[in-house]
Amino acid sequence: MRKVIIIATLAFCTCNAGAEEVSLGAAGKITGSIVSVGEENQIALKSPLSPDTLVFQGDQFESIVFDKNADFKSTAANMLYLDNADVLPVTLGKLDDQTLSFETSWAGNLQVKRAHVDSLHFGTSDNRVIYQGPNDKEWDLGKTWKYDNALVSMGYGAATRRFEKLPDRYIVGFNAQWTGNVGIKMVFASSSVNMNESTDCYFLQFNNGGLELKRQSTHGAKFTTLAAFNDFTPEQLDSSEIDVEIRIDSTNRQMQLAVNGKQLRSNIIDPEETGPVPTGTVISFICTSGQEDKHTIKNIRLTTWGSSTTEARSEKRTDTKQDVLFDLESNRSSGVLKSITPGKEPQILFENPHDPSPRPIPASKVGIIYFSGDKEQAAKSPYIIKLQDVGTLHVDSFRIVDGVLIATHPLLGELRIACPLVAEIIHQK
Repeated sequence: MRKVIIIATLAFCTCNAGAEEVSLGAAGKITGSIVSVGEENQIALKSPLSPDTLVFQGDQFESIVFDKNADFKSTAANMLYLDNADVLPVTLGKLDDQTLSFETSWAGNLQVKRAHVDSLHFGTSDNRVIYQGPNDKEWDLGKTWKYDNALVSMGYGAATRRFEKLPDRYIVGFNAQWTGNVGIKMVFASSSVNMNESTDCYFLQFNNGGLELKRQSTHGAKFTTLAAFNDFTPEQLDSSEIDVEIRIDSTNRQMQLAVNGKQLRSNIIDPEETGPVPTGTVISFICTSGQEDKHTIKNIRLTTWGSSTTEARSEKRTDTKQDVLFDLESNRSSGVLKSITPGKEPQILFENPHDPSPRPIPASKVGIIYFSGDKEQAAKSPYIIKLQDVGTLHVDSFRIVDGVLIATHPLLGELRIACPLVAEIIHQK
């Protein structure tokens, strides 16, 4: 059976409006609109090429990518991390000994057993979306890149874009997939679109030799390695894909690097001797391998990095036997998270041995809470749902009926999410 890739454009509250593109590999593509996705992933599609609704046995589909919903912006004040790798934007409700209740803008009121919570991050609405793409005709592709619902390399060369302005603290991320050998380089904070020009910038490169973050400077040494991971190679990955996130704090000359949801380094310093911090707004993706290798760059995102909890979020977890609370000044308390009381300003009751009679702490003064317990490796769910703007869910099954995605979640039960709030559904093989 051929692998099926579905790219969908959906209007609000309907999954059968707009145009979808179904790729059938060597057999070509079909343009139409999704009518529904059944319980066994049968995909019903209306196409101008056929008077009848086409039905595909969708077991082998790779992804369904929905049109971007520019009207949807998450305002959730907190980010909830579960032990199955879910990352959920939420508004806090009540926490007791057994259960955490919370509110979402995408699936209403939900609750999860406390034992399945990995951590809570506070003040996450500070991270405002600057850009999410790529979209057609936004990037200068030259002769060696093309746009196919993503940036796709066809040989050695660069795809570049100049952004209007970037804040002092920001986050840049992207997803890269490849066939053949991987050779990808992402340049950021550059002032020039000319890759041969000497300029101050940073770049991340990934190839068979590993992963490396470097500084390019017009002062002193031209190149300075900021972080190197020679043991992080393509052979270590389960698939030919990585998702990268770099947090840049220009004010303090610091960065953080995470790959595939795992933080590799939390305190990367750009030393003073490299000269002034790069403040350019050009981002480039460069293929550094041959024409026979293909790189696909998608889910490029830029957000502000809220300064109120920057330091707290850079702290590493050091204790799994107790709950750990970091306040906004990165002061750490180990003990027991007794409760969270909902309200306009949620109150957090945290007990530690040095203060056996604690007073509630306003949530606005907390950076992050890690929940106690060594988390067991959760069973792999076959589908990943990415929400518009931010958020990821791992689900066991899904279907689409009348513009609503109905998913079975291993920890949250049945979820009903309006299709315009969904960015992508990925089928994990």
